[in-house]
Amino acid sequence: MNPNGLILLNTLAAAGGGGHGEMDWFVIASIITNAVLFFGFLAVKLRPVVREGLSNRRANMAKQLEEAKQKQAEAEKRLEEYAKKLENLEDEVERIVEAYEAEAKADAERMKDETEKAIVRMQRESEFTINQEIRKVENFIRGEAVKATMEAAEQLVKERITDADRRRLTDQYITELEKQPS
Repeated sequence: MNPNGLILLNTLAAAGGGGHGEMDWFVIASIITNAVLFFGFLAVKLRPVVREGLSNRRANMAKQLEEAKQKQAEAEKRLEEYAKKLENLEDEVERIVEAYEAEAKADAERMKDETEKAIVRMQRESEFTINQEIRKVENFIRGEAVKATMEAAEQLVKERITDADRRRLTDQYITELEKQPS
């Protein structure tokens, strides 16, 4: 027998009249009737509340289950997207590396072309500068040669000209001046 049943029997026995082992069946029937009525009343009054609570709990659990399924579906979708990205990652990395290699090659070609153009331009400028310097030197040498020739000729004229030559040149100069109209 369970302990609750023993407590109920002791309670009934004590209520029965002084503990002489006699049981008052009326009291026992009243207690049982009161208990049945009390629990019946509780069942009638609490049934809608309990039913509504259980219904709300079921709806809440169904809602949470649906949300969990949606989150799981979203997570699986994201997982698939990441898997695709990972699959394409190697291709993407390879494509980027190839693009950078092509760009580096194009830059190297461009720099080579620019360097060659710069070399050609510098050669032209150098040739132009050299030619200019040669012309300057030639003009300087000519000037110096003319100057030296003039000095040498003047020296020769001074050394070889006589008084008679001077008179003749002076007369000739005066004659030419007289011929010119004034």
